[in-house]
Amino acid sequence: MAGASRKSDRRTGRRFRRAGPILTVAVGLMGLVAYTAPARMAGLWDAGLRDKVKAAPSTPLPPDAKTRLGINLFGIATYNRQQVFTNLITQSEWHSSHGQTWTLLPAEQMDGSGWVRYLKPGQTAPRPLILPPAPFRRSLVRCTFTGTGAFTVGGVARLREQGDQWLTLDLETTGAPDEGAWIELVATDPRNPVRNIDCREADRPADERFHPAFLASVKDFRILRFLDWQRTNDNRVARWPDRTLPGSASQAGPEGVSIEDMVDLANRTGTDPWFLMPYRADAAYVRAFARLVHDRLDPARTVYVELGNEIWNDMFDAAQQAQREGVAMHLADGDPGRARMIRYADKAREVMVIWTKAFEDRPARLVRVAASQHANPDLATIILGHADTANWVDALATAPYIWLDLQGYQAKDLDRIFAKLPGAIDFTIDLAERNRAIAVRYGKRFIAYEGGQHLVTQDLVLARAVQRDPRMGALYSRYLDRWNERIRSDLTLYASTAPISQYGSWGLQEYGGQPPGEAPKLRAVRQFLERRP
Repeated sequence: MAGASRKSDRRTGRRFRRAGPILTVAVGLMGLVAYTAPARMAGLWDAGLRDKVKAAPSTPLPPDAKTRLGINLFGIATYNRQQVFTNLITQSEWHSSHGQTWTLLPAEQMDGSGWVRYLKPGQTAPRPLILPPAPFRRSLVRCTFTGTGAFTVGGVARLREQGDQWLTLDLETTGAPDEGAWIELVATDPRNPVRNIDCREADRPADERFHPAFLASVKDFRILRFLDWQRTNDNRVARWPDRTLPGSASQAGPEGVSIEDMVDLANRTGTDPWFLMPYRADAAYVRAFARLVHDRLDPARTVYVELGNEIWNDMFDAAQQAQREGVAMHLADGDPGRARMIRYADKAREVMVIWTKAFEDRPARLVRVAASQHANPDLATIILGHADTANWVDALATAPYIWLDLQGYQAKDLDRIFAKLPGAIDFTIDLAERNRAIAVRYGKRFIAYEGGQHLVTQDLVLARAVQRDPRMGALYSRYLDRWNERIRSDLTLYASTAPISQYGSWGLQEYGGQPPGEAPKLRAVRQFLERRP
């Protein structure tokens, strides 16, 4: 990732407006990533890496090489303002309220599918609604459920009517930053608790799973990487019986989105899915995952598979675990960083053996990915050169970000910032050339698991000014053209939809349905896709 470190899935507070006072909701912002630029990035420049990279010989492109743009789908939390599922509650979790404070509802109060079994005295259970995409308007929403109970609503939702196992509400959205809405379970019969809740705009079909605006936003990409949908960076212990199912009460819980939904999305949009196997998954989990994908995915589609996310990056829990394991196993004579990468290579091989077996009837439809640090190409050599790892890998992937340290800049400095960014593009493409040469040496493809701008600042005035400037669109056009001229392979941008924040401005658009004229990154990407279908 252009030499910068990343931390994801931070816990923070999210503000919703409720009839009167501001209510702070303690929620996990799934997929929210905070990138920092450590001192080692400056060290790379000081060490003369730029000159070394420029001196590296160029490797000729294969005659059939072509750029295929993919997209990393950002987390589905409601604050991202990207409606993925037509059911408005699918992208949130249950909370517990005793007055003005919300916390996540304890697991013991929910059944195996995630529905509330009972409420304690004085307790209610709010459930946020994802807000529909722009254009912002008043929507009539109808909620149905089974069981016996009652609801109130809050935020920009207004209750119209409530009957036996149904309610209707008005949802009036404006796009305000702190805008939110929720239904609130105030009573449920423990003998016949409320469950199977479905809240959708009244004009949407009852059997519609994915919102059509979301489908339209991703259909032109060739690859969908599910890093944040799978909550990979949480480094959970993955057990197959615990996985999210399509019928689960939430797709935003700790286990991430159901595998079935991710496969169905790829089938529906005609895109190739990119899955990440949890670092702490056992062989049974990986085998069942691979078998499900094989049996459910359209055979015309190609599946990409990767172990974990950025195991080279010591900001992540999985990377720290890999290093501890590598050192304990004496894999690199006391070199912790090298031990981590050898441990990653060994575990990646184990995963790829399983997937190879699952796809033995159509091996050309499987891309087995080994990921490395873009700004440290030597790591790729450690991975691919270890034992027989290269025999079980089809592609080397890095993250060719456009990086610039914004510390010391203000919104008045936009001209200076944009004057430096073309050089940042050239540098990251030079690094891509070096990584591609290593891949070619081992007979592998070179691709990008993430890419795009990597401009992070806690100065939100500066962040908004940079991201919304028309020159950001020109920057993306230059970046995509340089990639197409010199690398010409899969480039999976990060990411789909997310608001501008102190943790980064990763979305091609800030909210679902944002007009392309207000989203320069998205506009440039669309123009590139139109020129190179």
